[in-house]
Amino acid sequence: MVIGRLPGERSCLSLVWAVLDRASHGWRGLTMTPKGLRLLQDLRRQLLQPPAAKEVIGQAVTAAA
Repeated sequence: MVIGRLPGERSCLSLVWAVLDRASHGWRGLTMTPKGLRLLQDLRRQLLQPPAAKEVIGQAVTAAA
């Protein structure tokens, strides 16, 4: 299988998440507790959440001579 270029960070993270999710089904001896799943879901939300808009300063900027 060939994976083409990824257009952005979000698509790359989605691919990595999907691969880890699929691979984890075959892991033996690893149990996922509700707390562990909640921590992973929180981490995923943080990674995929769009960055907050930056504060714009309403002052004029002058070029230095």
